[in-house]
Amino acid sequence: MKMKENYSCLNNSSFPLISVNWHLWPRCTNKCKFCFGTFNEIKSLLSKEEALKIPSILNSAGTEKLSLTGGEPLLCPHLGDLIIEAKKLDMTTMLITSGSLLTGNFIEEYKSYIDWIALSLDSSKEETQYKLGRGSGNHIQKIKEIVKVIHTAGIKLKINTVVTSMNWEEEMTDLIIELNPQRWKVFQVLSVKGQNDEYFQSLQISSEQFDNFVQKHESLNPIAENNELMRGSYLMLDAMGRFFQNSEGYLKYSLSILEVDPYSAIQQVGWHYEKFKKRGGIYNWNLKPRSVS
Repeated sequence: MKMKENYSCLNNSSFPLISVNWHLWPRCTNKCKFCFGTFNEIKSLLSKEEALKIPSILNSAGTEKLSLTGGEPLLCPHLGDLIIEAKKLDMTTMLITSGSLLTGNFIEEYKSYIDWIALSLDSSKEETQYKLGRGSGNHIQKIKEIVKVIHTAGIKLKINTVVTSMNWEEEMTDLIIELNPQRWKVFQVLSVKGQNDEYFQSLQISSEQFDNFVQKHESLNPIAENNELMRGSYLMLDAMGRFFQNSEGYLKYSLSILEVDPYSAIQQVGWHYEKFKKRGGIYNWNLKPRSVS
């Protein structure tokens, strides 16, 4: 791909593309039944050389925080190079992972370049995690072990939980307190056509059920995102460098930002900036890690 050099329209935008989730690797180690982005339609990937251009392009559009996710980003052989490149541009970096491939050695090697690590944890019961398609029966234990390493390394911790019919009645307070994250985000399971059609009907929950889960854990101040807040409020980039959105219930893709400037690309799929702000998309992501006793 040849990168377009003219970014004149960036100066005409009323807001920066401040926080981007880059789904840089479409494949995953898990088979989560609720997955919002299986990306089975993506058949090719950027080369390492092409991928390394992405952080700079986003930086030119005002991106301050870059979240590297998937699929499973740790399957990407040049993930470390991408993290370093983003940090060179003074971006706040977040690695979003299931945790299945995350090791102490990786954390030690890149701890100077990673500001946040977000781990997926949907239940306090191993059996439920397994039934949801995450892990092989030891996911919670793996998370507990790697969280200790994350805290020791001085990296900020975020926990992501998807609330479904399998876990909406759960009490996760003790587990979340034990893990001690800076942020705990809970999502109402979301239907995305072509991504999770097979299992969504059995996993869906009502707004009232989602609110029940949130209220049960209100002492922990979870950041709650229902379906309405989630749709169209994220700046999401795929493994081909294309912005995509789920506003209409399915994934719609732009041209790659290696071909057109980022604002032209995002205009092709849309972005609900007000919903982005309403769901707390802008926060103090440069706060210091919590001390661990």
